[in-house]
Amino acid sequence: MRMTISGLPRDFDKFDLQRLFNPFGWVEYTKILIDPISGLSRGKGIVEMRDDHAKAAMAALQGKMLAHSPLNIKEAKERRPKPE
Repeated sequence: MRMTISGLPRDFDKFDLQRLFNPFGWVEYTKILIDPISGLSRGKGIVEMRDDHAKAAMAALQGKMLAHSPLNIKEAKERRPKPE
Protein backbone atom coordinates (compact mmCIF):
# COMPACT_ATOMS: atom_id res chain seq x y z
CA MET A 1 0.00 0.00 0.00
CA ARG A 2 1.24 3.47 -0.85
CA MET A 3 0.60 6.19 1.73
CA THR A 4 1.00 9.95 1.61
CA ILE A 5 2.17 11.66 4.77
CA SER A 6 1.91 15.37 5.53
CA GLY A 7 2.95 17.36 8.58
CA LEU A 8 6.54 16.13 8.47
CA PRO A 9 9.30 18.32 9.91
CA ARG A 10 11.09 20.24 7.14
CA ASP A 11 14.43 18.68 8.09
CA PHE A 12 13.14 15.09 7.73
CA ASP A 13 14.87 12.97 5.09
CA LYS A 14 13.83 9.63 3.59
CA PHE A 15 15.84 7.75 6.22
CA ASP A 16 14.01 9.54 9.06
CA LEU A 17 10.74 8.61 7.36
CA GLN A 18 11.84 4.99 7.12
CA ARG A 19 12.82 4.92 10.81
CA LEU A 20 9.39 6.33 11.72
CA PHE A 21 7.56 3.51 9.88
CA ASN A 22 9.99 0.60 10.51
CA PRO A 23 8.43 -0.49 13.84
CA PHE A 24 5.28 -1.49 11.93
CA GLY A 25 6.93 -3.71 9.32
CA TRP A 26 9.15 -3.75 6.27
CA VAL A 27 9.27 -0.39 4.50
CA GLU A 28 9.61 -0.96 0.75
CA TYR A 29 9.96 2.66 -0.39
CA THR A 30 10.20 6.17 1.05
CA LYS A 31 10.38 9.56 -0.59
CA ILE A 32 10.34 13.14 0.70
CA LEU A 33 8.61 15.59 -1.65
CA ILE A 34 10.89 18.50 -2.53
CA ASP A 35 9.86 21.91 -3.84
CA PRO A 36 11.54 22.20 -7.27
CA ILE A 37 12.14 25.94 -6.96
CA SER A 38 13.55 26.20 -3.45
CA GLY A 39 14.97 22.67 -3.21
CA LEU A 40 13.52 22.41 0.31
CA SER A 41 11.19 19.80 1.73
CA ARG A 42 7.46 20.40 1.35
CA GLY A 43 6.85 18.61 4.67
CA LYS A 44 5.25 15.72 2.78
CA GLY A 45 6.36 12.22 1.93
CA ILE A 46 5.42 8.87 0.45
CA VAL A 47 5.81 5.45 2.07
CA GLU A 48 5.09 2.01 0.63
CA MET A 49 4.52 -1.04 2.85
CA ARG A 50 2.54 -4.27 2.83
CA ASP A 51 -1.16 -3.55 3.36
CA ASP A 52 -1.42 -5.01 6.87
CA HIS A 53 1.73 -3.21 8.04
CA ALA A 54 0.61 0.05 6.43
CA LYS A 55 -2.78 -0.10 8.16
CA ALA A 56 -1.10 -0.68 11.53
CA ALA A 57 1.25 2.25 10.91
CA MET A 58 -1.62 4.51 9.85
CA ALA A 59 -3.61 3.65 12.98
CA ALA A 60 -0.66 4.27 15.29
CA LEU A 61 0.83 7.39 13.67
CA GLN A 62 -2.25 9.32 12.53
CA GLY A 63 -2.25 12.63 14.41
CA LYS A 64 1.09 11.98 16.15
CA MET A 65 2.83 15.28 16.88
CA LEU A 66 6.24 15.76 15.26
CA ALA A 67 7.94 19.14 15.63
CA HIS A 68 4.68 20.82 16.74
CA SER A 69 2.71 19.53 13.75
CA PRO A 70 0.35 16.52 13.62
CA LEU A 71 0.95 13.82 11.03
CA ASN A 72 -1.78 13.24 8.48
CA ILE A 73 -1.55 9.86 6.75
CA LYS A 74 -3.75 8.76 3.87
CA GLU A 75 -3.79 5.91 1.41
CA ALA A 76 -2.47 7.27 -1.88
CA LYS A 77 -4.81 7.19 -4.84
CA GLU A 78 -3.79 5.42 -8.03
CA ARG A 79 -2.57 7.85 -10.61
CA ARG A 80 -3.96 7.40 -14.06
CA PRO A 81 -1.61 7.79 -16.98
CA LYS A 82 -2.03 11.12 -18.73
CA PRO A 83 -3.47 10.89 -22.25
CA GLU A 84 -1.02 11.65 -24.98
